[in-house]
Amino acid sequence: MDDLNKIIPLSTRRLVALVTFSFLLTFVVSRLVVYLVLGHLLPDFFLTVKGVHIHHFTYGVVILVVVGFYLLIFRPHSDSQALWNAAFVYGVGLGLTFDEFGMWVMLRDDYWVRQSYDAIIIITLFFLNILLFPTLKSIITKEFRRLWRIVKKISKKD
Repeated sequence: MDDLNKIIPLSTRRLVALVTFSFLLTFVVSRLVVYLVLGHLLPDFFLTVKGVHIHHFTYGVVILVVVGFYLLIFRPHSDSQALWNAAFVYGVGLGLTFDEFGMWVMLRDDYWVRQSYDAIIIITLFFLNILLFPTLKSIITKEFRRLWRIVKKISKKD
């Protein structure tokens, strides 16, 4: 585990886990709310300005801008509650933004395009890779070194 902490410290991995959690939670809640509103099980509370629907990816972009600016200006300490709050809110911003990824990539008002799901899967895999790959890399490296020492010992005996 020491090798892993050298690659990515535990506090960083916990922040990535928090971002991943809030990202996926926001995606699921966003989809659920849209399903319920379109199914007339919730009132239509979507923001419309002069007949133009403001999609929730707009809120996500605003959140990402605000959190990014906050982190640049205030630079909270790595173990501060402010950084944990920023990580959670950052995940919410990512979730809102990439829930409608297909809409802003395809440039059409179609909430159900597959690209949004693809983006969620790719981003989740990216975060999981950050969380899990260093462990795998550390294990493989350690085992390769152990195997190499055995091979060297055997070759010296011959």
